[in-house]
Amino acid sequence: MKSIHNVLLFGVTVLGLLLTACGGGSYTQPISVTISNAPASLAVSATASLTAVVANDSKAAGVTWKVSCGGSACGGVNPASSTGDNATTTYTAPSAVPTGNTVTITATAVSDTTKSASATITITSNSAAVLADGNYVYRVSGEDGNGPFFAAGVFTVAKGAITAGEQDYIDLAGGAENSLMASGSSVTAASNGNFQLVLATGNASIGVAGVETFRGTTVSSTHAQITEFDSFAAAGGTVDLQTSAAAPSGGYAFNVGGADGAANANPLFIGGVLNISGTSVSTTNSVFDYFDGGTIGQNETFSAGSLGAPDSFGRVTISLTPSQASGGVQFTLIGYIIGANKIQLVESPTDTLGGTLGGTALGQGANAGKFTAAGIGGGTYVFAALGEDLANGTATFAGALVLNSNGTVSGSLDYNDAVGDQPLTITGGNWAVDSAGLGRVGLTNVTVSGSNIGNGPFAFQLYVDGSGNALEVGTDTFEGSAGQSYLQSAAQVSAGKYAIAAQGFAGVPNLPVWSAIGPVTLSSSLAWSGFTDYNVFGGTPAASVTLSGTTDVTNGQFSIAGLNAVTPTPHTPEFTYFPIDGTRVLAIEMDDNQLGLFIIEGLSE
Repeated sequence: MKSIHNVLLFGVTVLGLLLTACGGGSYTQPISVTISNAPASLAVSATASLTAVVANDSKAAGVTWKVSCGGSACGGVNPASSTGDNATTTYTAPSAVPTGNTVTITATAVSDTTKSASATITITSNSAAVLADGNYVYRVSGEDGNGPFFAAGVFTVAKGAITAGEQDYIDLAGGAENSLMASGSSVTAASNGNFQLVLATGNASIGVAGVETFRGTTVSSTHAQITEFDSFAAAGGTVDLQTSAAAPSGGYAFNVGGADGAANANPLFIGGVLNISGTSVSTTNSVFDYFDGGTIGQNETFSAGSLGAPDSFGRVTISLTPSQASGGVQFTLIGYIIGANKIQLVESPTDTLGGTLGGTALGQGANAGKFTAAGIGGGTYVFAALGEDLANGTATFAGALVLNSNGTVSGSLDYNDAVGDQPLTITGGNWAVDSAGLGRVGLTNVTVSGSNIGNGPFAFQLYVDGSGNALEVGTDTFEGSAGQSYLQSAAQVSAGKYAIAAQGFAGVPNLPVWSAIGPVTLSSSLAWSGFTDYNVFGGTPAASVTLSGTTDVTNGQFSIAGLNAVTPTPHTPEFTYFPIDGTRVLAIEMDDNQLGLFIIEGLSE
């Protein structure tokens, strides 16, 4: 004990000497400098706001700024010196890419010139910009640490840089509207050919310290697929060039899905048709259906509906009050307008429902109110949907719904849940268009043979836009679901270059959400090759996960290795596919590994 006591005394003595040497028992932390929000890349002539965080400077004297590069034209900062603990300046990139393609910006503390911080920025030419100038609408759905998660918003690209934007998000803990900050936001090319989108929200409750990171695959100059690529969430979605931010008018098919506002949240899926005129939603020419944890509402009406004016980014608020007879409660959807034909939706966290919902609305244009059985009959609608079967829980659904001209239904219905999977043949059913011609196509008394979740009757609703697109909602005593649907115009998949957007639930405890995007090629023999940037909630994002596989055209199946990056097995995942047209295909995973859905879209060359 004596020796230990002596060691302790020695430690105290040394500490006392150090405190004395630093001035009468006090110790001053040294000044430090960090640059918090420099973009990874910047297009020529573009600007970025930079902040130097100066710690422990009692004078708050700030920093001086310096720019250097491999040549003489490196761009400049204004002001060249700035004061305060959060010293800011604006950097303007040079008009041409400098030697070495990078510039280094250094912030040096005025109070102690031995303390500084540097940031390196890659300068790109305008021709190398990932996205052309314009406003882009995005939406993602998936899972964060609170459960279901949805986000939608707009970001502005100018000269290769993100200069402004706004976003709404919601999860089971709440949600918020946030402006997107130019500082800290960027869109750059990833080394594997995809692009990386970084959005700084300024809200520490979302993303990693307020910053969301996505990976994307460009399908065309106006459309891309994205996956969240950080530790905050696993989510998939799209980015689309905004063609108009004008207020919506006329008929819109819509669906949203997620969770209700109950203490123990139930799965909730809502779909319908809204007819909008000015600031009002028509209560006589609008309709909706819902599945709420097994409680079903079909062909319901609204008692009130209103629409706010869109802001400069095309953000609009749609407030809907179901009729008392429907059993529904008031809910509000925040919409981000892509154009007259499409709006991305997220539920407002301040409505009465208090749910967690995300979805889409499709403009019907000149087709609104003119849908007839003669115009729809004889078509096949393929669909893929996420949902819930009441027997086994979380499930995925896909199929080909044949709307025969005589009013009967045939085709196929595939499902996969946490217990098993089955491809089913539809043995009966009826369909009809609502009498007002709104575009609600009700499929009733749909029966199948040999189903583990029951043979029916199932009920599905399709809300069509008249341009080959539809939205699906399932509302029956066996399942609820919500997904996208398309009028089929091709019977088989074709060789070519595609982008894949895949999402599902990993086959491990708690079924975490996974999401993946990437470029793939189907050879002349329809063999698969390519990769995805893959993320699963609770895991580490993985770049360039190799895809390979084959196509069985006789049975309509893909065998694809690489989409199960969590627990790969000796068995290659099997997917049943449903062609949409010559460039797009839907697929559902039909094995015991995990749950998965995907779409492939042909790349514009």
